[in-house]
Amino acid sequence: MEHHRLRKYRGPETWAQVRQAYIAGESAPSLVRRFDVGYANLRRRAMAEGWTRKAHAARIDLKPIRGGVEGPGPDLEDLMDAPAMDPFQALSEAVRRAAGLLSQGRTAEATALLRAATALEKLKFVAR
Repeated sequence: MEHHRLRKYRGPETWAQVRQAYIAGESAPSLVRRFDVGYANLRRRAMAEGWTRKAHAARIDLKPIRGGVEGPGPDLEDLMDAPAMDPFQALSEAVRRAAGLLSQGRTAEATALLRAATALEKLKFVAR
């Protein structure tokens, strides 16, 4: 008697969800567990179909920022002309924007924003 390994077949709907979550920043091992897809298959599809985070950032004209987080590249002139903001107001705005990003499934960007908000909060206490 021969044993044949069962092949997993995941439809286009599943792969669309995997792609969306992968681009949003979820790790490959997490997606493998959640959608029951093969790790090598996930990596192969991501490279072959061009849905790596770096390729996605290039398509929507975003510049990758250190740490793998994608975001618009700020112009130095825009930063110099930005008005000074109260630290508490900046912190609450960062948290509000992070909540919006999380609701869109953009976890990597939300995490980076919350880390920046935490660093800002620490600086606020140091400056006092």
